[in-house]
Amino acid sequence: MKLFRSILLNEGDEIDTSSLGNSWTLCDIFAEDHADDINRFLCKDGYVVLSIDVDIDMVDIDNSLFALENRENECEIVVDSQEVECRVHLVQGIDFDDSQIIKGNTGSNEFEDYTTEYEGDLTENDLIQLINEFE
Repeated sequence: MKLFRSILLNEGDEIDTSSLGNSWTLCDIFAEDHADDINRFLCKDGYVVLSIDVDIDMVDIDNSLFALENRENECEIVVDSQEVECRVHLVQGIDFDDSQIIKGNTGSNEFEDYTTEYEGDLTENDLIQLINEFE
């Protein structure tokens, strides 16, 4: 599956490849809109939308189900901490090499609203159905 994540940057900033982030979205439009919304408050020069291709075995199923239940409009997929290879999908407002491949680690998925075991009503099949809607 192809996932997207936006990263806000000032001109000349580099992407921190030690922690690219665990929370990605299935929707490229959401990644761009999310960056625009957050940037209205943070006032960075621009942003980059990255894309990665992952298999289901790279996905933190419990936290993806939790995110789907609690933030359903985000189509969020939580990627396990691991090395990934990203492509630049979109650059907005900054001079950034859009042909580069960025290799790094997704980082840690230990945030205040993440779970170690999902106990809601959604199932892995619900998650797979959502993923299939975007393929």
